[in-house]
Amino acid sequence: MTGSVARRYARALLALAREGNALDAVREELATATSAFSDARLRAVVLNPGIDSRIRRRLVRDVVAALGLSAYVGNLVRLLADRERLSVLPEVLRAYEALVDASLGRTRVRVRSAVPLGPVARQALTALAARLVGGEVLATTETDPGLLGGVVLQAGGTVYDGSVRTQLARLERQIAGERA
Repeated sequence: MTGSVARRYARALLALAREGNALDAVREELATATSAFSDARLRAVVLNPGIDSRIRRRLVRDVVAALGLSAYVGNLVRLLADRERLSVLPEVLRAYEALVDASLGRTRVRVRSAVPLGPVARQALTALAARLVGGEVLATTETDPGLLGGVVLQAGGTVYDGSVRTQLARLERQIAGERA
């Protein structure tokens, strides 16, 4: 249920951001707000039903003002707080990013490698991902020593696994299958 609620808020925010020609600015502010309200100490207060709701809403208004959020994002955060739905803010961010990406024809790609990638390798993998998905990509990279070597590229629901770990597992299955 929270996913559908988050998507509704994200769609409304997207419509406003489009009108104001502020898609990326709104995304950045939404990420800032999500980060701020993810702080454990702040969450302990603003999500605690044992604390008077007026105090929690006042705190939310103060945080919104301190962050200098635009009317679009500030109003959304205050509305979520008023409706006791501030906990869905991270999902609203993810849904908003997905909607913006879809409207702009972008795909988010996650690249995991056994060792940190240099700029040339990162650029080459981003170009490969763009060819695979057929459009613009936004790539994030992570280091995962458990891969042993190679890379794993995840684009949407598709995973391209070129890791040494997977190749070794495949080889092990083939050898075990030949013995049987």
